[in-house]
Amino acid sequence: MTANQVLPGSATARPLSALIDTVRDALRQVPEFVEPETGYQMIARLSGHLAAMRRSVYPSAAGQPGRERRLRAECLSRARAVEWTLRLLECRLSGDMAAVRVPVPEVSAVLAQHLDGYWPVELALVASVEDRSAVEDSERLARHYQRALTHGPTRPHPRCPRSGTRGVLALWLHSRWDRVLDTMDSRAGMGNDFLTLLAQASAGQAEASGVADPAEDRSAGVAGRPA
Repeated sequence: MTANQVLPGSATARPLSALIDTVRDALRQVPEFVEPETGYQMIARLSGHLAAMRRSVYPSAAGQPGRERRLRAECLSRARAVEWTLRLLECRLSGDMAAVRVPVPEVSAVLAQHLDGYWPVELALVASVEDRSAVEDSERLARHYQRALTHGPTRPHPRCPRSGTRGVLALWLHSRWDRVLDTMDSRAGMGNDFLTLLAQASAGQAEASGVADPAEDRSAGVAGRPA
């Protein structure tokens, strides 16, 4: 399994939606109280997803007129609010003195509110992009999103440029420096579980559709042969 494979929904006409829905389902619930390890994992996943959207979906919608352009602008605005709250949560979990007096449940509640406002707009934007795109273009975007997802930053960067060459370069630098910091802070491996999430979703879809696992078929065939 590699980052170039489009896993969930690869046989459908909406591969981009299938990928993003899988990641969104893993991020939708924000616990009221977050233990540091769980919190860092959630922060890494959300940061990676938001960065992947900026690398793949948002550029595709940048030159579009009307509703899609407005959806992109609203996504960017709401995503920045999410990142600022993630930044506060990270500071609180890591014991930053500037945030130590802020209760974690209070920050988690604000984060949940921001995400409740962000997800529907993102859903509408992705649907709009796929509605006007050929299947091949949707597959290309899905692969781009997945590559960006598995190589993105693991920490929030609300001051990062939103678009253009400066934005791409800043995300590239942040993603590498974040992993250095993760090793120094004993958070190694954060943000590296996206492929596992996607593979599990793909296996679940195959099971739900009644598609047998080829390995199981081979095992059954061997077991059924006469001695």
